[in-house]
Amino acid sequence: MSDIFREIDEELRRDNLLKLWSRYGRYIVALAVLVLVVAGGIVAWRDHQLSERRAQSMRYSSALSLVREGKDAEAAKVFALVAQEGGGYSTLASFEEAELLAKSGDHKGAVAAYDRIAAKAGIDPIFRELATLLSVMQG
Repeated sequence: MSDIFREIDEELRRDNLLKLWSRYGRYIVALAVLVLVVAGGIVAWRDHQLSERRAQSMRYSSALSLVREGKDAEAAKVFALVAQEGGGYSTLASFEEAELLAKSGDHKGAVAAYDRIAAKAGIDPIFRELATLLSVMQG
C-alpha cells in the first residue's frame, strides 16, 4: 500500500517539476548562458590586460637594454612611448626619459620632461615632488 502512495507522490513531484520547467526553463537557460558570457568576458578582459602589461614590460626592458648598449637617443624615444601609454611603467619611463635627456645635455628637454611628470595628477605626490626637485636642479 505504501508503494502506491510513494509512486503517486513521485508522480506529483515529477509533474510539478515539469510544470516549473515549462514555465521557467527558458529563463534558467538564459540565466546560465548570461553567466557563461559574463564569465568569458571577464576572463578575456583579464587576459587582454595581462598581455598589455607584458607588452609594456617588454618595451620598457628593451629601452633599458638600449641604455646598456649606449644607444641613449633611441632609448629616450622608447621611454617616451612607454610614458605616453600610461600604466605601471609610465612614471618610471618618464623619469628614465628625463634622465637620458639631461645626460645627453638637453637640459631644456629634461626640465620639460620633469615638469610633465610633476603635472600628472594620477601619480603619487612623492613622485611629483621628486620631479619638481629634479626639474629645478636641471634649470
